[in-house]
Amino acid sequence: MLDLRNISVKVLINHNRGESLKLNSKMQHYLDGLASTELRTNNYNINLNGVKEVVFPEFIEWDGCVLLKQEKNDPLPHQFSPNQFIPDRTAFEADYNHIHLNDIFDEILQPNQIFYLSTKIIDVWAAVLSRQFKSRYRFILILSFDSDEVVLRFYTVRDNETPWLDTSALESYLDGLLLIEI
Repeated sequence: MLDLRNISVKVLINHNRGESLKLNSKMQHYLDGLASTELRTNNYNINLNGVKEVVFPEFIEWDGCVLLKQEKNDPLPHQFSPNQFIPDRTAFEADYNHIHLNDIFDEILQPNQIFYLSTKIIDVWAAVLSRQFKSRYRFILILSFDSDEVVLRFYTVRDNETPWLDTSALESYLDGLLLIEI
């Protein structure tokens, strides 16, 4: 059983790991809405077997990439091979490491509740990546929300590849965006 009453909106991100936090005004609006909305009045029964890979993430290294271990239908290829849609490892990671949380929680939680929970899950991802990979890699973790869909993703920052998201132009995106750089 997931008890949302014990999760604090105020403690959104743990900055003790040397993280940098960025968000656009749309995300600030959504976060302000969480603080004023009573989301913690109910308990929810969630089968953790279906969400374990998201809530308790495991990360693996594969051919120069860091990936969220997932139960995907398609196995990973033997090696990375760029194509017209995924030109480099950064794009591959951003695609592979994205989770639509509504697909997992939609039957039991409303979008604002999923968004609320996602603010905790992204902190867990940041903590595990930081602990597992220490200073070997830098990562960008992204939480996006559009008042309905909640998506979490991450990718490794590489000096020789274009970032998947332009972190200097967050206001230009339609969704609310919260980025953690570790």
